[in-house]
Amino acid sequence: MDNSAQPKLASDYAYQTLYNKIVSLELSPGESISPVQLSKELGISRTPIQKASAKLAEDGLLEVLPQRGSYVSQINIDRIYESFYMRNLVEQAAVIKICDFDDRKDVCMQLEQNIYNQKKVLERELYEESFEIDEQFHHIIYKAANMLYIEKALAQISADQNRLRKLKVLSNMRADPTLQEHNNILESIRGGKAEEAALNIYKHISKFAGDTIAIHDKYPEYFSNWKNAEIKNLKLKKQSFFSF
Repeated sequence: MDNSAQPKLASDYAYQTLYNKIVSLELSPGESISPVQLSKELGISRTPIQKASAKLAEDGLLEVLPQRGSYVSQINIDRIYESFYMRNLVEQAAVIKICDFDDRKDVCMQLEQNIYNQKKVLERELYEESFEIDEQFHHIIYKAANMLYIEKALAQISADQNRLRKLKVLSNMRADPTLQEHNNILESIRGGKAEEAALNIYKHISKFAGDTIAIHDKYPEYFSNWKNAEIKNLKLKKQSFFSF
């Protein structure tokens, strides 16, 4: 086990390692988890791995089946919808707050550099790096709006959302439109146009419906409860506060 992990409880270390493997898709939806193999790989006993697995099951990321073992959970459409719904509302509030700042030069410079960086890695087909830069774009907005605590709280319910977004990036889906959407958000913030910025956030995040359908078409085995999903019926709507 890495020395930096020593201060952590073994179960916390096992949880974080498994969580990262699942969200990064190193462990695919439906893949079997071997406690024996993990014990050897992480250099810890099976007991903390079992505790970590129980917590991941509570989070909806693992299915623990008696006498059959543990499996990475499929991507749940209901959890995706709820997490995107929350992200939509919070990020709109964040850009509205930023647009009210007297000085927005620093955040605009950071967002502009981020868009440039993402364009360059996409040109080189570095999709893993592209995902990290995409994550950073939204982090810049949360940080500028002094909403890092909310960003951290959202992360707790966004595991399935992140798996979907990772699949989208790795599949090189909607790369150019996503860059344009990011640029539209930036220009609204630069101009201090709060309502326009909120609408552009909404337009960007609401694309998750089409993205989800496209990803499902490519990886149907990765999803659960698809037949009952209402995601196909989502329409772009403008309300007093943009919502799904």
